[in-house]
Amino acid sequence: MLQTLDVALGLSFIFFLFSVLVSTTSEMILSWTNARGKMLWKAISHLLPNAGHGKDAVPLKDFVAHPLIAGMHRQTTADDGVAKHFPSYLSSTQFSQVLMDLIETKGTEAKAETRWEQVQKGIQALPEGSRGPLQALSRDAERNLLPGQEPMSVFQFLASQWYDGMMNRTTGWYKRLTQVWNFGIGIVLAITCNLNVIAITRALSTNDELRAAFVQKAEASVKAQSELAAKMGAEESKGARAVFDEAVSELSDAGFPVGWNKTTAKIWATHPISTFFESLLGWLMAGAAAALGAQFWFDLMKKIINMRGTGSKPDSGQNMPLGEAGMSAGPIPPAGLIIDGTESRQG
Repeated sequence: MLQTLDVALGLSFIFFLFSVLVSTTSEMILSWTNARGKMLWKAISHLLPNAGHGKDAVPLKDFVAHPLIAGMHRQTTADDGVAKHFPSYLSSTQFSQVLMDLIETKGTEAKAETRWEQVQKGIQALPEGSRGPLQALSRDAERNLLPGQEPMSVFQFLASQWYDGMMNRTTGWYKRLTQVWNFGIGIVLAITCNLNVIAITRALSTNDELRAAFVQKAEASVKAQSELAAKMGAEESKGARAVFDEAVSELSDAGFPVGWNKTTAKIWATHPISTFFESLLGWLMAGAAAALGAQFWFDLMKKIINMRGTGSKPDSGQNMPLGEAGMSAGPIPPAGLIIDGTESRQG
């Protein structure tokens, strides 16, 4: 049982380092292509479509061209070029402010006795795709109106909630996109480094010294509470790359076909077909491991270490001597029970 946990801990440590490299590379590419901004553009297109539907939808032109939004990107017209430079973040407060100003501006030309009527007139002036959801929100605002409340305030609050709900969906879209990129980049890096998961598992299972060394590295990493999985910065990536290269070198020096060297070349030349299919499966497994993310493997390392009995000790008085634990070591008496020397009585 302990050997199985040690093998799992060693694999988790290697996958953690590998995932840091993959996630850093993936985030650099997604930032360069402004993937977050494109996702936000897609979300606004679903909330306030100007034309089209689904994948062909584009956001409301007046919303994109609003001064508070236009100042966040280079262009002010709703064409394909805006999505490339669209801001990567927009708070619900900013969204509701821009929306309210846009609606009221459109309703200024209509004759209205109150601002709420002006807002309703402004909604009527919007394109059909954007008009429907906002009309539903305005009716909902009137239904949920409490004494002393203004319908405009309730409407703006509901619009913020509406936007937050779409942002939750957008976060899911971006997470799936990141996993796809991590999987693809993971396979490429696994082939580049010849990171064969099957060979690594075989090495950790058969070589006691190698397994003990990787267990020690994993415990040290968890003990230091590494922040590599959270930061994903350049310095952290360089540190993870150095440790990862060292780990691959140790596996290669132990005689296992990891990395590209004379040993792996000899094995490929001797058994080309079987080595290819085994390596292909190992590379795919490495890509799947990278798709799970570095934080997943770091948390798994902590759980495995706790299962091995080397985790943090409980601090709530458990397993402590009676004199040190005090009354917490014994059962708590029921309410009203008075203990006095040799006798106990119910008060």
